[in-house]
Amino acid sequence: MVLETAKKQGTPNWADCATTDLAASEEFYAAVFGWTADRVTASDGETYSIQRLEGRMVAGIYELNQAMRSMNVPPHWGTYIEVDDVDATLERVTEEGGTVLDGPFEEPDVGKIAIIQDTVGAYLRLWHSEPQHGCEVFNIPGAMTWNELNTKEPAKAAAFYEKVLGVEVETMNGTMPYTVLKVDGRSVAGILTTTPEMGDFPPMWDVYFASSDVDTTVKHAIAAGGKALREPFDIPGVDARMAVLQDPHGAVFEVIKMETIQD
Repeated sequence: MVLETAKKQGTPNWADCATTDLAASEEFYAAVFGWTADRVTASDGETYSIQRLEGRMVAGIYELNQAMRSMNVPPHWGTYIEVDDVDATLERVTEEGGTVLDGPFEEPDVGKIAIIQDTVGAYLRLWHSEPQHGCEVFNIPGAMTWNELNTKEPAKAAAFYEKVLGVEVETMNGTMPYTVLKVDGRSVAGILTTTPEMGDFPPMWDVYFASSDVDTTVKHAIAAGGKALREPFDIPGVDARMAVLQDPHGAVFEVIKMETIQD
């Protein structure tokens, strides 16, 4: 993905990690991806840690506040999707059966944000980014490269996002059906059909980070206190290798090496 694509309606353009220990999480991801932390103070007074790769913004980390902890919100990675008009998008969210959980709210110098729950139960952030535009680089080792919704109801999810975000939907029927969301003909996100063999977990948006060597990235993650929920494996029919990792506080993310990436 290129930056111009990330600014378009329906395109994932940022991801951040909610954690129980900000400093420890900064250290973990620095060890895994080489990120450096740039802490800022949000309008609500909370600390937000912008993660940079060679000086460019690639992700965020923040500590779960007391309200989130009281609701037993676990550490997790969250996906943000660019929208042209947050309020109009939220109207479509409710019309199509989704739920608005928080917002919309304005963050100075960042833009307008809202958090929703879609019709299959997954959480997602909607963001009209202005003047900021999210990640400053994609698809290089240590940067976000893909976002994927995991659900047992892919058709229901695809119909929701097609109507709410105006994205194109294409389902590929291979060994395992896979749905791709497209903007202007470009693939920007996916919907994976979960099976019992994958385990029993709620619908969620996963964040993938690019790696030049997945096996080595996994070793670094384990050495830094993380876990490999799924050891490195090759994806059948795709020239790619990936792994599923969990940081020391419980947030799950993927690392992947793909030989060919669509801009």
